[in-house]
Amino acid sequence: MRKTLLLAGLGLAIALILGGYVSLAEGPVRIVADQPTYTFGEKLSFRLVAESEQEIRSVTLYYRRQQERVTSRVAPQFTPGPHLEATFEKTLEPGEIPPGTTIEYYWRLELADGTRSDTPTQNLICEDDRFAWQTLRADNLTLLYYGDSSDAALAQGLLSTGQHALSRLQAQVGVTLDAPVRVYLYHNTTDMAGALAPRSEGFDQRVVTLGVAVADDTLLLLGSHDGVEQTMAHELSHIVVGLATKNPYAPLPRWLDEGLAMYAEGALPAGNARALEAAVRHDTLISVRSLSGYTGDASQVDLYYGQVYSLVDFMVRTYGRDKMSELLQVFKQGSDQDDALRQVYGLGIDALDAAWRESLGLRPRATAEPARTASAPAAVPPARSDGGSRQACPTAGFVSSLGLLVACGVKRAARAG
Repeated sequence: MRKTLLLAGLGLAIALILGGYVSLAEGPVRIVADQPTYTFGEKLSFRLVAESEQEIRSVTLYYRRQQERVTSRVAPQFTPGPHLEATFEKTLEPGEIPPGTTIEYYWRLELADGTRSDTPTQNLICEDDRFAWQTLRADNLTLLYYGDSSDAALAQGLLSTGQHALSRLQAQVGVTLDAPVRVYLYHNTTDMAGALAPRSEGFDQRVVTLGVAVADDTLLLLGSHDGVEQTMAHELSHIVVGLATKNPYAPLPRWLDEGLAMYAEGALPAGNARALEAAVRHDTLISVRSLSGYTGDASQVDLYYGQVYSLVDFMVRTYGRDKMSELLQVFKQGSDQDDALRQVYGLGIDALDAAWRESLGLRPRATAEPARTASAPAAVPPARSDGGSRQACPTAGFVSSLGLLVACGVKRAARAG
């Protein structure tokens, strides 16, 4: 008994030292209702009803996307008193919250005597409830689809495509998918548009999004396009490599990110191969340094993707899987590309350019080509020119007034990447 009282007294002392925080499990506040709701693409709502013997003087809502650091803080309007009813509603833009997003939230209440109480953290899963999703799983890869038996067959084929791409990345590059990833397969552009953030009217009219990573762990695919298998492999690589190299300091060089995504697809498409062969024949290759950013020249799109594939293929064949895996680990630490290349390969970026050119039968450049700035926006790419070419991916964007990380992702072919 004395031991119990001693522990209780110690707990009270700690609570007072920490500023009067009390868990609602044994605190002076009773939760009558805690009701979050989500209407797909339209609104996010929270409602709290609570009671206390004291006056409840303030209430604050905290919410964020699960596993993200940025938290939104909201002080909803309410009338102070022993009975509290507080609501908060946020109007959403289409695509603002990607399908499958989990929102973590809790309420903080302050009573008249200064005691502050936090409700237990709750989760709200925000799904695209317009469709009856069915699920296929293979290890950390989950594919969600809707429709009939033909859609199920397509989904199963795409799951196999994803597994093959992951196996290729693991075997040849040394990178694995160590966290769950969800892929949503949409029937058509109309269905998928509801889950995408709107862009300019001209862009949406001229570019069809075939695949887009809307979060670190979420991919949307357009199942009606004949290039959906390549899109699956390409975009899945961006997610896997992004997760493997995520750091708060610097992004992966664009040529390496896109090169690995092309490499994950398998053989280089014909349009890119032709552009690469012509550039080698005429000695008009873009330098590795300049491959770090897009040129903004739509005529060089096929060459860009042909080159980044060729460069990654050269590095893997020449230096091996372990070196590429080590390079990705160095990038995860936030190193810039020149330092990372020197640390792993003993080559700076211009020396890598020279070695790669030599493998193609070309001499090193007389002088290093100045880098084109990655900040210059790329032109909106034209429609696919043939069945096997790739289009430029615009720079990934991160948008959301919720503080949610929403990667606007890479697009390919008629989509942009």
